[in-house]
Amino acid sequence: MIEQLTVHMLCAIYKKLGIEDSFDPDLVSSAIASNDLWVLDWAYDIKDEQSHNPHYVTAVVDTLDMYSFLRDSFEQLSPAEQAIVEAEVPHASSQVQFRGYDGNNELDHRRAARYLVNHLDRFETMKDEATTNSHSPVVEMYARMFEVFEPIRAQLVNRLMGPHEIVAVLKAAVHPSNR
Repeated sequence: MIEQLTVHMLCAIYKKLGIEDSFDPDLVSSAIASNDLWVLDWAYDIKDEQSHNPHYVTAVVDTLDMYSFLRDSFEQLSPAEQAIVEAEVPHASSQVQFRGYDGNNELDHRRAARYLVNHLDRFETMKDEATTNSHSPVVEMYARMFEVFEPIRAQLVNRLMGPHEIVAVLKAAVHPSNR
């Protein structure tokens, strides 16, 4: 608690004096306040002995990577290939867009997405989508989709996903009891 207060006070002094170097006092203060110390490691390569990425950060990175591939791949398909995807997954063109995280139940995930996109310069093409509120829990759905995507991802060197790969990942969004 005392350490957090000290850091906040130093950030306030830093801002008041107008010091401009490699540290962003707003980011440091925000990360300390939300207890997202992993942000400091990502932003400034500050390694702490207890430093690790929380599980939700890894899940968010995996999810944003997956949706980047889904969106980019779908957009690069020919109209005939897009029709194949749409025939298998209705409204596929909207389903390849990242839906965000639930603002009531998935706050850690939502905050991590916001940090990654808005402050850490990751997944910059997803700026508009990353802070979206899904208005319903989606973490389990994203995990099912990623389970299908992960082996495909290993083969995506110098290429995007094909229509059948996109279909497989999108179909995993549906809970097994509803298939």
